[in-house]
Amino acid sequence: MKKLVFVLSVLVLLSSGCKFFGKKKQAELARIEQMKKDSIQKAQKAAKDLEFKKAQEEKARQEAIRKAEEERQRLYKFHIIVGSFKTPKYAAAYKEYIGKKGYQTEILVNSYKFEMISIGAYKSWGEAVKDLTKAREAVEPTSWIYIKGQ
Repeated sequence: MKKLVFVLSVLVLLSSGCKFFGKKKQAELARIEQMKKDSIQKAQKAAKDLEFKKAQEEKARQEAIRKAEEERQRLYKFHIIVGSFKTPKYAAAYKEYIGKKGYQTEILVNSYKFEMISIGAYKSWGEAVKDLTKAREAVEPTSWIYIKGQ
């Protein structure tokens, strides 16, 4: 009987303290939940910052490419033209055909909206004339030199 009373006494003491322990557990759970929310917010902010940084880097890269292309076009204004087309579809097909022969091709558009297939860009007239004879022999007998920006 003494054992039974002892066990019941211990159970009563433990059950009366559950509210205290329960409150402590709830406070701990609330603190853990807040920590989770804070860490999620930090991770989202870090991801957003990283995305912004990548966008800035891509914008700077695109700007550098644009400036380099402008500089190239300013310096390399003499082009050997192997074909000129009013229809973009034909120009694209001929560009592909010449490209398969191993030439680095580029489509230029003049003021009359003709799409011209270039197989070389040069800084000077002399260099272009030198390669024009080769282009006439190897690619197209009616090849000619276009001066861009004129």
